[in-house]
Amino acid sequence: MSVITIVTKRSNPPSPHPIDKPFALSTLPFANHVRRLTLPVSATHAELEPALTGAFIELLELCISTVRHTPDYPVGPPSYNVVLTLGHMYVFPRIRETHLLAVTREPLGVNALGFAGLLLVKSPAELEAVRAEGPGTVLRGVACGSVHEMQVADGLELGGDVGPTA
Repeated sequence: MSVITIVTKRSNPPSPHPIDKPFALSTLPFANHVRRLTLPVSATHAELEPALTGAFIELLELCISTVRHTPDYPVGPPSYNVVLTLGHMYVFPRIRETHLLAVTREPLGVNALGFAGLLLVKSPAELEAVRAEGPGTVLRGVACGSVHEMQVADGLELGGDVGPTA
């Protein structure tokens, strides 16, 4: 006799992330702003729109704050990438759209997929160049540096830093 168990609800450990405030992931070596989403899977458009809009506006304000605190930021509107999952919204302020690969001396475009862990390359040579530099170096090459501590001190990011605890 076989017993088959069907899991209908994902069981996750309690999250250290604030439910109603933006926060940053201190383990990432570049600026990032995150908002936890607590939306039911069956949410309607009328429920999703205000929740997602509010979360995005909060993160966009932090993105603009990051840009203002980046001394070598180019003139113009802020550039950023957004990643949306079922549980979180992420905004990554960036200083440029491409990273110059050291080996090939060719620019590599980085979009939101790069911040989600998928860097798109056009050739085996480009793939080897990314492997040689490492994805973290590529992402640091396009992203703004973190000014999270300054934002916490200014009261902009009230959720505080969520990183490893001792």
